Amino acid sequence: MINTKGKILVIDDDKSMLKSSMMILKVEGYDVEIEQESKAALERIIAGVYDLIITDIRMPNITGLEIIAEMRKRGMEEPVILMTAYAELPAAIDAIRRGAYDFLLKPFKPEDFLLAVGRGMRFSRLLNIEKRYKKQLEQEVLLKTRELKEAFGKITELNNEIMFRLIKASEYKDQETGTHIVRVKQYSVVLAEELGMPRDFVDKIAFSSPLHDVGKIGIPESVLLKTEKLTNEEFNLIKTHTTIGAEILKGSNNELIRLAAEVALSHHERFDGSGYPRGLIGEEIILEARIVNICDQYDALMTSRPYKPSFGHEKTYEILTIGDGRTMPSHFDPKVLEAFKNCSNIFKDIYDDDNKHE
Repeated sequence: MINTKGKILVIDDDKSMLKSSMMILKVEGYDVEIEQESKAALERIIAGVYDLIITDIRMPNITGLEIIAEMRKRGMEEPVILMTAYAELPAAIDAIRRGAYDFLLKPFKPEDFLLAVGRGMRFSRLLNIEKRYKKQLEQEVLLKTRELKEAFGKITELNNEIMFRLIKASEYKDQETGTHIVRVKQYSVVLAEELGMPRDFVDKIAFSSPLHDVGKIGIPESVLLKTEKLTNEEFNLIKTHTTIGAEILKGSNNELIRLAAEVALSHHERFDGSGYPRGLIGEEIILEARIVNICDQYDALMTSRPYKPSFGHEKTYEILTIGDGRTMPSHFDPKVLEAFKNCSNIFKDIYDDDNKHE
C-alpha cells in the first residue's frame, strides 16, 4: 500500500470543481475521494475514515453545514473546510461556530487551497494524537488509580498544548509562524506578576491572552497577506477581528472562555478612549485587555513586516513610553505602563530568545 499524506473527501455538485480539486490534491500526494451527491457523501463519511472533509456549503438535499451538524452529533471531530462562492462574513462566522475548521471562497488559487488543506491536516493529526493519548491515559488510570491526580494534570497540560497549537494553526493565515501568540502570553504573565496580581489572575491571563487574535480567521487572506499599505476600507476590515473573535468565543459556560472573548474584543481599546471597537475609557476596559494591549503593541513594533522593519527594543521602548504621534503613552493604563517600564528588559529577553529558535 502506498503511503500518502492523508485521506481527503471532497464534496461538490460541480464536476469541474471536483476534478480540479482532485488533481491538485493528488499531485501533492493526498489520497483523494470525491462525491457529487451530499447524501451519499454523508454515508461515506459515517462509514469511512477520512482525515479531512472539504465540502461546498450550498449543496442540494444536504448542505455543508448540515453535514457538519450530523458529524458532530455522532461525535465525529474530523476537520471540515467549507467552500462557497458567496463572500458573506456572517455565514463564515456561523460556519466556524458550528464546527467548521476553515472557510474558502471560490474560485480560489491552488496555493490558497493547499495552505488551507495543510492547516486542516495538521489539525487532524493533533486530534488523532489527543485521542490516542486520552485512550492510553484512560487505561493507565484504571490500572493506577493512585496516580489519578497526576493523570488529570497531564490531560490539562495536553489540552493547553493542543489549544496553543490550534491557535497557531489559525495564524497560518497571517505571515507569522504563530510564535507571536506565545510571546504575548509570556509578556502578559510577566506584566501581571510585576503588577502584583494573584496567582489566579496570572493563570487566567495565561489562558486568555493567546486567544486575542483568534478573530483573524474571519479576515480574508488577501487582506492579511497584503504587503502594500492597507486602504482605509481594508484597515477597517482588519479591525473587525476583535468583534469576530468575540463572536466565535461568546456564549460559553466556561469562565476562562468568557474572559478570552472579552480580551479578544477589547485588546485594541485604549485608556484614553481612542481605541476600538467600542471606544472604552480607562477602567471600562478590563485589566486583562489593558495588559494584552501593551504586550501586543510591543511585539508588533519589535517584529519586522513586509511594510515595516523591526524597530528594536530601545526604539520600541521609546515609542511606548514617550510616543511617536501614532502611538502615545495616553493609550495605556498608567499603572500598566509603569510596570512595563520596570520589566521591559524581560520582554526583550523573551523576544530575543524566541527569535534565536526561529
